[in-house]
Amino acid sequence: MSILRLFAHDPESPLLFNSGTFFLCFTLFIAGYALVVSRARARVAYLLLFGAFYYYKCNGIFALTLVAITVIDFGLARLLGRCDEPRWRKLIVVASVTANLGALGFFKYSGFFLENLNWALGTRFEPLHLFLPIGISFHTFQSISYLVDVYRREIEPTDSLVDYAFFLSFFPQIVAGPIVRAGEFFPQIKRTPELTRETMAFGLFRIVRGLVKKAVLADFIGVYCDLVFGQPASYGGPETLLAIYGYTLQIYFDFSGYSDMAVGMAAITGFHMPENFDAPYRATNITAFWQRWHMSLSKWLRDYLYIPLGGNRGSKIMRYRNLMLTMLLGGLWHGASWTFVLWGALHGAALSIHKAWGSTKMPAFIGWLLTIHFVAFTWVFFRATDFAGALSVLAQLGEGWQHAAAVLAARSDLVIAVAIGAALCVAAPRWSATLEQLFVRTPIYARAGALLVVIQIIVQLQLRDVQPFIYFQF
Repeated sequence: MSILRLFAHDPESPLLFNSGTFFLCFTLFIAGYALVVSRARARVAYLLLFGAFYYYKCNGIFALTLVAITVIDFGLARLLGRCDEPRWRKLIVVASVTANLGALGFFKYSGFFLENLNWALGTRFEPLHLFLPIGISFHTFQSISYLVDVYRREIEPTDSLVDYAFFLSFFPQIVAGPIVRAGEFFPQIKRTPELTRETMAFGLFRIVRGLVKKAVLADFIGVYCDLVFGQPASYGGPETLLAIYGYTLQIYFDFSGYSDMAVGMAAITGFHMPENFDAPYRATNITAFWQRWHMSLSKWLRDYLYIPLGGNRGSKIMRYRNLMLTMLLGGLWHGASWTFVLWGALHGAALSIHKAWGSTKMPAFIGWLLTIHFVAFTWVFFRATDFAGALSVLAQLGEGWQHAAAVLAARSDLVIAVAIGAALCVAAPRWSATLEQLFVRTPIYARAGALLVVIQIIVQLQLRDVQPFIYFQF
């Protein structure tokens, strides 16, 4: 690979955390970071440049969308900080939200809007097939939260465009979260990072754990899930059920694997990222599931949508309405498709039912069993490209059970992978914490050896090209 190709954008090959190219770039980055980490301005500038490079490698010319959002919202926040007139303050924050959602809507929902307009009115507008900038859903929400927090006077607007650009472009979380709050991030910019042995070991552990989740478990299970969801009519009930359980595990290991790597890389640079997952498949009710799943998005929806809509205030009917609207919009945030809207609606309905009947006593195991199977059922609509595909998958569940033993024997490697994944999901969190402590205490050569072993396992198991993270499409 020539050095020029390393800096060029390839639309067919974005720079992925689980690729060899990224780890080459990250290794070179860390070597340079050690030279500037103790100098505040140089440190921020260096991190900003690497974030810009990484985002350009993922998006090419469309990286300018982030530049535009950064400049506009920085200026509006400064204006908001100097304005005391309530009417003008409200107008400024509305302008910011409109600009952010306008950019997100144009790239993500234009084609969806035109398709539905054609269906409803019989028009013949040509649907737009626009490039969706990777990460736009995340950094627009992050920027909106900043302006709203300034509007609420919870934080002061920053005077530094460089700091604000760094806040939006910090490379570990720029394309798939976690969604970071300005109040948590800006104080870290001013502090000199303490890169201790324990911090570096913790960061490496999270990177290794994330690689195992994504490149070993998620990608291996995902090969089979793609086959079944791609041609559901070709598979019977046992294989279909295995694929549904498989995708339930795949999306968790894929996204939590990314989040682990983001937290680990941030730690190695001396920054703290919020956790995004807390053993969600151990939840014994749907409310607990959403308190544990994609926590940075759940908290964002709660603080910037659910509570402003009225939250728990008012009558029970209004509370349920607020829940439904929040989850409907949360579903639509994930993608421009009615299947995502239905996915959000199902979760909104389940949350409302749990709020209405949550005081009903139920054994924890029964609650867990109902929750995990409801979540798995709704993932079918999340994964399918349309309603027909989702219904085809569900229709196959009643077929071919007389061949169940033969199917499971033929798919023994997949059954083992799903069983291991399920065991890891429901295992007590203390086991992971114990493993982390052991990893931190081991000598550096042992940690390096563990990383090499993981990389070798990934190479041996890789059945196809390096796979992008599922949440890159959102």
